[in-house]
Amino acid sequence: MSVQTVRFRTSPEQVPVATERINALFDAVHAAAPRDMRYIALRETGEPVFTLILELPDGTENPLPSIPAAVAFRRWLSGRTEDDPAPCSCTVVCRYSA
Repeated sequence: MSVQTVRFRTSPEQVPVATERINALFDAVHAAAPRDMRYIALRETGEPVFTLILELPDGTENPLPSIPAAVAFRRWLSGRTEDDPAPCSCTVVCRYSA
């Protein structure tokens, strides 16, 4: 399983816009319906900190670059965060699912 995260902090004033942009991104992902992909967006409660987590089976190409709304989101995100929102590859150490 390949896992990538994007974590970013924005200003409190940007939270509604960031949330709106993330919702538009996920609407486009739902419309494209990439197979075998798990994608989740989180916001830390009470904080302007967002985390996006993408899971793909090993060897599967990331479908996000082929979704125009995902490309637009990455462009929009540039310069609107207080940190580096670059994707980070992660290693799954443990997992439980029922």
